[in-house]
Amino acid sequence: MAVHALLGATGNLGSAILRCLLSSHGQIPDLRINILVRSKSKLLQAFPQLESTSSATITIFEGSISDEDTLKACINGASTIYVCVATNYASRNVDIAVTTAARLVAALGQLRNDRESEYSTPVVLFNRSMALNSDVQLPVPGFIKRFTVFAIWHIYEDLLKAGAVYAGAEKDGLLTCITADGPGLMGPNRTEATGYKLMERGKASAALNYADFGIAMVELGHRREEFGGKVVGISATGALGEIHNHLLK
Repeated sequence: MAVHALLGATGNLGSAILRCLLSSHGQIPDLRINILVRSKSKLLQAFPQLESTSSATITIFEGSISDEDTLKACINGASTIYVCVATNYASRNVDIAVTTAARLVAALGQLRNDRESEYSTPVVLFNRSMALNSDVQLPVPGFIKRFTVFAIWHIYEDLLKAGAVYAGAEKDGLLTCITADGPGLMGPNRTEATGYKLMERGKASAALNYADFGIAMVELGHRREEFGGKVVGISATGALGEIHNHLLK
């Protein structure tokens, strides 16, 4: 039985991943989706079809990442965990990515202790930023990239710290991390995918639709044997809509 745990499903990326998982339900035997959200009512407002979906397939956990018992219940037995808890607001005290990583790793550590030999190492899909990728380049002048990174450095620093937490947990055998780096994300209300490609080197597009990023994240989870432990860039191959977020975030 494939169990996918989605941490944060009401944001733009989390919603895109959930739409992809729901559409693939008939293609993946015994698919289960565990969803952790702060507001169940907000989730059901965005996805009313979840109310008519079998409770054996969809389980909604209402709470925050700081709720240890709820987080642990959500990820228990998950083969794939999508981390979609993030912020676009730069401040000196931003720590949402590293805090989420630390709490997720702690919860997985408890599950490993509880389940012992029955513990199965999950794949964690970590959404970062292509601005931090040295092997996949954005088609923008270097000085623009440097200025942008400087301007919102606190967000990037938080992401780097989170990546270090996942790397340490992976070294300990607690999880397998796949880091997904996207360019500027756009079209939060657009549900139609227009095309994307996975790449470890080369030049990427300047922007990518959320719908494509969500599908790419699910594909990375399916191809864990190939991409486990790697940093993967995701680039657009089709038409793009109106830019929603900053070019490098």
